[in-house]
Amino acid sequence: MAIVIDNFSIDVDEWVLVSDLTSFSVDVTDTVYPISVSGTYFLHDGNIVPTILSGIPNGYKAYYYPASVISSGTIVLTIHAENTNSGIIEQNYNLLYGYHVTFDEVIDWGPKSTVVTTVEASNSVFCPNVEGAAVYFETRDLESYDLDASITAITSVDLSASIYPQNKFFFYDRTYTITVSGIKDFNGNELEPVVFSFTIENPK
Repeated sequence: MAIVIDNFSIDVDEWVLVSDLTSFSVDVTDTVYPISVSGTYFLHDGNIVPTILSGIPNGYKAYYYPASVISSGTIVLTIHAENTNSGIIEQNYNLLYGYHVTFDEVIDWGPKSTVVTTVEASNSVFCPNVEGAAVYFETRDLESYDLDASITAITSVDLSASIYPQNKFFFYDRTYTITVSGIKDFNGNELEPVVFSFTIENPK
């Protein structure tokens, strides 16, 4: 057979992030007879899919742009190639999905901390191997802000104030402290800072 299929875009034991995977490609060449454009295409799990051919020496590079590659289990990509002399060849590529890692809970990593996360995917079906990857992120440092307060007169003597936090995101079983300072009367006398604390009760 003069048809040669080579250079699939993902090599054996190689892995690619879903976010970086936009297409699959493979080279189809024949040094004796021209490659048939109408007879060369990809199949995705046995179904013919739109295939784009780009000319290269002695043949074409075939591209398949999947609408989505998010799934589970194994998919089989097949390149079907023909030449103008009725030569036909097919090559299967078995692709295994790894793990999609997400965080779906609130974790207090602490301020200004470097957090390393790792993931490992095992392939025990085709060409057994284990691949791993690690990424890290840094948490934000503590920030200090003066909170606004609105003061409403209740009587000629007593005043009340409402404090509006920067956000309403609190942790259960944690104690928070509020300090009120800078309060002065009309004669410029300043009140000593007032400190009070509260704890968010865990409903469990």
